Amino acid sequence: MKRKVAKVGKLRLSPNEETMLMKEEYERRRKLRLQQVREQQKYIALQIRQKVKQRREEQLHRLEEALTAEWQRAQDQKMKALEKLYLSSLRAIGEGHRQAKEN
Repeated sequence: MKRKVAKVGKLRLSPNEETMLMKEEYERRRKLRLQQVREQQKYIALQIRQKVKQRREEQLHRLEEALTAEWQRAQDQKMKALEKLYLSSLRAIGEGHRQAKEN
């Protein structure tokens, strides 16, 4: 009895069974490759999104710095113009006092 069981375990597969097993293995490997490619594509897409986000943030930061610097220059120019106007007004007042004393 044991001999029969041992012989049954060593039976060869029929050509149809071999073909079916080969197809199943081929499909399993194909699905695995597709899954790996999809995961790789997801990872690449994530990296691209992160790079784009980082680049956009850097551009916004540079724009912010440029606008802040431009605003500061404009404020400095306004301040200088107002100081100039103030000093000329003080001179005009001083000149008016001098003319009043002379008359």
